[in-house]
Amino acid sequence: MLRNVVTLLLTLLIWGAFTLCASAQTLTDISYDKQTVILEFSSDANSQIFAIGDDKPRIVIDVPHGDMNIGGKTFKTGAHVLEGQGAVKRIRIAARDKGFRAVMDLNAGITMTEKSVSGSNVMISLSGSVNAKTPKSAAARPEPVSGPRYFDDRVPYPRLAPRGIVKVFRKPVIVIDPGHGGRDPGAIGIKGTYEKLITSASAKELQRQLLATGRYKVILTRSKDKYVEHEERLRIARAGGADLFISIHADSAGNKSARGASVYTLADRAKNRSKRIVNSQNWIMDVDLTAQSDPVGDILVDLAQRSTSTQSEAFADILINELGGSTQLVGNSHRRAGYYVLLAPDVPAVLLEMGFLSNAKDEKLLKSANHRKKVLKSVTRSINKYFDNKS
Repeated sequence: MLRNVVTLLLTLLIWGAFTLCASAQTLTDISYDKQTVILEFSSDANSQIFAIGDDKPRIVIDVPHGDMNIGGKTFKTGAHVLEGQGAVKRIRIAARDKGFRAVMDLNAGITMTEKSVSGSNVMISLSGSVNAKTPKSAAARPEPVSGPRYFDDRVPYPRLAPRGIVKVFRKPVIVIDPGHGGRDPGAIGIKGTYEKLITSASAKELQRQLLATGRYKVILTRSKDKYVEHEERLRIARAGGADLFISIHADSAGNKSARGASVYTLADRAKNRSKRIVNSQNWIMDVDLTAQSDPVGDILVDLAQRSTSTQSEAFADILINELGGSTQLVGNSHRRAGYYVLLAPDVPAVLLEMGFLSNAKDEKLLKSANHRKKVLKSVTRSINKYFDNKS
């Protein structure tokens, strides 16, 4: 690979089924932040990606049979330009024969580090510094508060949510996080069952069920047997605009008789950890802090965090009630902890322990596809009820 390459031409070729009657494929959403681009299609994405050095860094998306329909706006004729943000300078769209081409121009210094395909979603990870010029209209904007502004514990406030970001979702976004993976097998059962394999199979089954409802956009934090850092799992959720984050695990205990499912939400004692990682992860919260005093800023962030916690608790209660009809629950089934994947201050999140691999009966059940399917039907019903209550 070429090193120190600051420009990149990334050609993404999306093909439909290789038949004469290939079905049209619609690009239904594009979302991005400083480090991630997510493309959502109407059907499974089949991609080939080529990285070529070029003096114009960009992502070229060619769909030979299909169109774009983002937020109800179609791009079947003519040329269109969408405003960019962060790593993305702009998006240019034009119809081509029976399909279309979308060119996502990147700012100088941006490169691609990884790409992955999960069902109908294509995720592209970016890296590099954005050296965008100051907008001409900047002089008309109010001067920012001078100097850093901090929480009481000297943690900087999160950045403001930028305007103009292309992030249009017509369906609730569910991010499913299969625990562990790759070099990290997780818990290992009495019969040698790896937790990472149970969580992966369960996540894909839940994804299948949710997509079958037609109600949701679903993103997996990993679709292969690879390890994903905890902070990356949260970044994927936030970049994808998650409305709900579900991390799937299988438990283990020294007491071999312990068995049953449980659900975790964020413990109050861990909420300060959430604040401490906000700045390090460049998290953006939809709270305008620049015009507020430090005490008021603290209150606004705490209110946003409290709202997220309330939603997480509400979903957990629904989930536990549904799980009780499909599997055994452990005592004190709603638990609180400071797990990293629960720390996002603006994404409702739960961690589901489906059972104990250290228990022979639970291990046998967790290895059963039929049992997992039954349990995950309870999760799907819970998600439906949760969003029914919000509508």
